[in-house]
Amino acid sequence: MDNYNFPVEERKIKTIDGLDVPRKAIVRTDTNKVLSVVGEDYTLVKHSDVLDNIEKTIPTELINRRITLCKGGAILFARYETPKIETVEVKKGDIVKFGVEVFNSYDGSLPVGFVFIALRLVCTNGMTIPKSIARLSVRHTGGVKLDNVQEEFTRRLPLYFNTANRWREWADITPSQEKTDTFLKSVMGERLKKQFAEEYQSAKDKTVWGLYNLLTYYNTHNINVRKNNTENKRLAQFNFEQRVLGNFYNYKWEN
Repeated sequence: MDNYNFPVEERKIKTIDGLDVPRKAIVRTDTNKVLSVVGEDYTLVKHSDVLDNIEKTIPTELINRRITLCKGGAILFARYETPKIETVEVKKGDIVKFGVEVFNSYDGSLPVGFVFIALRLVCTNGMTIPKSIARLSVRHTGGVKLDNVQEEFTRRLPLYFNTANRWREWADITPSQEKTDTFLKSVMGERLKKQFAEEYQSAKDKTVWGLYNLLTYYNTHNINVRKNNTENKRLAQFNFEQRVLGNFYNYKWEN
C-alpha cells in the first residue's frame, strides 16, 4: 500500500461570522477531507518527506517496505527489513532478525520518527524493543527536524543488541505464578488476563521468554478488533505494544 504521497495542507479555521479560530485544519486536498483539527503550534510534516529523509540518512540497507495508512491517511506506519544487521540467536534454533518502523501523523496522535523492531523467525511474530532504547521521535511542534537520524541510529544500534542479551536472560528465568499473574493483571483486563494465564500454563516454555512470545504472537496474529481491517489492527497492535509489551521490559521478573 504505497498511496501515502497524497497532497495535504494546513487551512485556517473561521467561525460562521468570519472570526479567526486559534486552531487549524489539516486537509487532504485530493479528497477535500479534513484529517484533523490541530493547535496553532502544530507543524505539518508530510509522510513522503519523512520516508525520504529516513531512507536517505539511515546508514544501513532498508528493503521490503510495507506501508499501513490509518484514519484515512492521517497516520502512517512504514516497516523495513535491515538485512545488513546481523541476526541474533536467543537460544538454540530461536533466531531474531531486526528491522525499522517509521511513523508519522497528521492529527498529532503520533510524533514523527522511527523505532527498531524485531522478528522472531521460528514463528514470525513481531516484537517491540523498549522505547528508551529503540525510539527516535520528534513532536509536531516548532521547527520539526530529523537531521540527527544517522547519528541516533548509529548510537542506538549497540543498545539494540543489549536487548538480545536481556532476551537470553529471560530464557533462563522461570517466574512464579504469582509474579506472572501480577504482571498480567497490571496491564490488561480480566478476560484477556485469564486467556493468557491459561495459555501460559499449558505452554511448553514456562520461562519469561516463553511468556513474552505468547504476548507478541497474540499481538502479531490474533489481536481482536471490532472492524477487522488492516488499519484498525495496526492501531490496536500499537496500543498493545505501548501498554503491555513496553511494560514487560520494566517489570522485575527475577524471583
